Amino acid sequence: MRTRNTALAVTGVLVAAVTTGCGGAVTTAAPAKADGTYAQIAALPKDQQVAKAQELAAKEGKTLSLYTSMTADIATPVAQAFEKKYGIHVSVFRGNSETVLQRAMQESQAGKPGADAVETNFLEMTALSGNGLLADFDGSALDKVEPAGKFDHWTASRLNVFQPAWNTDLIKPGDEPHSWEDLAQPKYKGKLTLEVSDSDWFENVTKYWLGHGKSQAQVDALWKAIAANAKVAKGHTTMMQFLSAGQSPIEAMNYTYITDRAAEKGAPVTHLPKSGVSKIPAFARPNGVGMLKNAKHPATAWLFYDWLLTDGQKELVKLGLTPSTKVPGDNSLRGLTLVPFDVKGLSNDGGNWDKKYDALLRGVTGSGK
Repeated sequence: MRTRNTALAVTGVLVAAVTTGCGGAVTTAAPAKADGTYAQIAALPKDQQVAKAQELAAKEGKTLSLYTSMTADIATPVAQAFEKKYGIHVSVFRGNSETVLQRAMQESQAGKPGADAVETNFLEMTALSGNGLLADFDGSALDKVEPAGKFDHWTASRLNVFQPAWNTDLIKPGDEPHSWEDLAQPKYKGKLTLEVSDSDWFENVTKYWLGHGKSQAQVDALWKAIAANAKVAKGHTTMMQFLSAGQSPIEAMNYTYITDRAAEKGAPVTHLPKSGVSKIPAFARPNGVGMLKNAKHPATAWLFYDWLLTDGQKELVKLGLTPSTKVPGDNSLRGLTLVPFDVKGLSNDGGNWDKKYDALLRGVTGSGK
C-alpha cells in the first residue's frame, strides 16, 4: 500500500544523486541575479523592502511561477488576488506535494529552474530547505507569524487541522466521537473510514497517547481496534464526497477546512459536537511558503512570500482555510483544542511512520465506492 512518504523516499534517491561532498545540498549554482536581488532587498530597512521588491519585480517582467499543492479551488483565487494587488501574472503548477517536490528537485539538478516560489506541505518544504533550494526571507511579514510557524528558509502560510468528521444524518448527537480513543469503540464497526496516506496523523496521535500515560501495548490495542472498525479511501476531498453523500458515516480524520466548506455548501457534515466545542486534541499541520534560490523572478518571489503572509492571509480566510497568523474574522479554530504538531519528528522520520501506518492498514478493505 503506497502512502505519502513513499514519493519522498524516491526523491531521496534523486537527492543523493545530485549532492556533492559533505554539504548535502543540491548542486546548483544560484544565478548572481537572484542572489543579488535578494541581497538588495534584505539590505534595506524593513519598511522599504516591499517598495523595492515592487520596483525590481517590474523589471523582471511582472510574472511569477508558483508551484503548489493547493487544490484548484484554492490556488486559482489566491493567484488572482495576488495578480489584482500587484498586476503580476501568476503561472501556477499544481500537483500533490510529492510531485511539487520532485519537479523542483529535478529542475534544480538539470540547471533549469521553473519555480520562483513554492507553497506546499511541511515535509516537502523541509526537504527543499534541507537540500539548499530555498533562499532566506527576512521581511517584516515574519513578525506576524508565531515562533512555531517559522522554519529554516520557509514559513508556515496556512494550517491543516486534524479532526474526525461525521455525517449528521447518520450519526446522531451524542453518538459522535469525543476522543481519538472513541474511534476504537465497537459501535463504529463498519462505519469508519481511514485515509490511506494519513501517516502524519497516525504519528501525532500515537505520540500524544504515549505522552499522556498510555503504554505502547495500550496504544497498539487502540489502533488495532480502530483498523478493525474501518475501511480505507484515498484522498481527503474524495472522502468528504462520500461522507456528504451518506456513503460513509464517520471519517477518522479529515482537515477541518474541508469539512467546514462542505457544510457551508449544505452537506450534512460536521467536526464539532452539538455543544460547538470539541475536546479531541486538534493537530494543526503547517503548510509553508518559500522562494527559490535560483528563481528567474526573485523580486517577484519575495513579493509573493511577503503578500501570502500579510494580505494573502485574508484571502485564505475568505476561502475557509486556517491562516498561520491572526486575522480578524477568522473563525476556523473556533471550538477546537489545539495541541502541537510534531514537525521535527516527522521531518527526521525517514519514512518509518509511513511503514507503520502501512502495516496497520494491511488487510483493511477499500471503500469500494
